[in-house]
Amino acid sequence: MDNKVWSQIKRGLKIAGDYLVALFIFGIFSSIIFSIFKEDKLLTGITVFSFIIFLVMSSMMYTSMSDTAFREKRPQYDINPSPFKGFMYGFIGITPLFLVQLLYYLINVPEEFLVLKRRILQAFSAPLYWLASIISHDEWAYHVVLLVIPIIAGLGYLSGYHEFYIIKKLKIFDKLRKKQEERRKQQQPQKRK
Repeated sequence: MDNKVWSQIKRGLKIAGDYLVALFIFGIFSSIIFSIFKEDKLLTGITVFSFIIFLVMSSMMYTSMSDTAFREKRPQYDINPSPFKGFMYGFIGITPLFLVQLLYYLINVPEEFLVLKRRILQAFSAPLYWLASIISHDEWAYHVVLLVIPIIAGLGYLSGYHEFYIIKKLKIFDKLRKKQEERRKQQQPQKRK
């Protein structure tokens, strides 16, 4: 691991890759949403599904940046990163996504295709559609919601930098270990008989 500019750009572009994976998952499973929900409830179904995909995307980005911070902080790499470096990676990650969204304004279509053009923008913003629909139903909201991505990346990096892990704090694995130990203790006396 090094601190070269190209290496930092690659780590930032991994954020964009996580977004595209979430977008791909949304695209694959959205047909299920279209088949389950009727026309009057379709918007609600898409919004809920978008939120679920957002949670998946957030967990991918958060854990990726947490792992990156943990590795960059190691003394053998001699990087000495700032704890806020994850925000920079997040901004690097949203740059290509924002540039793709700007094509919306550069492409002129006949009036009868304006709805299709807007649907394509909404589809590209699918993992963040739920948030954009809360903010506003205008086109600018689909661009503004991209700012959530650097926040997720920055928080993930901070957690790895300070070795703060949500799963450890929730003590989920401790509870599972205790249950397994209790089962073993219950099974041991039965075997002796």
